[in-house]
Amino acid sequence: MTHSISKNQYINNPCRVCSTAFWKNFFQKPDTIQIIHENDISSIDIATNNVTRYFRFIHNLENINTDKLNDRYYLQTVKIPSQNEKVSKIINSSYDNMDITVEQVTEWTKYNVFNNDLWIFIIDKIDLCPIALGIADFDNDIKEGSLEWIQVLPEFRGLGLGQAIVNELLIRLKDRADFVTVSGQLDTVTNPEFLYRKCGFTGDDVWCVISPINEMIFRGASDNE
Repeated sequence: MTHSISKNQYINNPCRVCSTAFWKNFFQKPDTIQIIHENDISSIDIATNNVTRYFRFIHNLENINTDKLNDRYYLQTVKIPSQNEKVSKIINSSYDNMDITVEQVTEWTKYNVFNNDLWIFIIDKIDLCPIALGIADFDNDIKEGSLEWIQVLPEFRGLGLGQAIVNELLIRLKDRADFVTVSGQLDTVTNPEFLYRKCGFTGDDVWCVISPINEMIFRGASDNE
């Protein structure tokens, strides 16, 4: 797939000119799906189409919160590949309808943007089990960090663990990236927008994923606090 957006165009305004991190534009989307910036939509027939809205924000890697975790929890870099199954388990347990396989997780580690230092768990010291997950990518060509999966198990939400994961990833990206982007689904009960605003992300860009009724909608990767 050929880029229709140049690197300079993207770097100058990443969240407005592209719905995803720059490197992802090499992936082919299904022909039945349209992805359009909300400002560019003239008319959509909502009777025959699903329209799912996603925010896309940016962080300039300044003023990162460095508050420490509660003593009950600690951060651990994911051990690849021995903990790939635990990664898939946390993601699947954080959604009602998700089936990420261990094989898929392993494939993510083969991308050029993979960096094991940007895969982190929060561990519960009582059970010694991962209860939260954060995965970020780093595009060395663009100098862009992108948050991909930010998940907290349902029974541990509301404790600030999502914010701790995001802030730790920002700290780890600070000395290598020029900026960090994130996207997440709007109009959901979990309200991921609140989490990223609290962590210092800014912007007001909204992208719409449009597909025929009964067609599976692409799910945003980062929508659990």
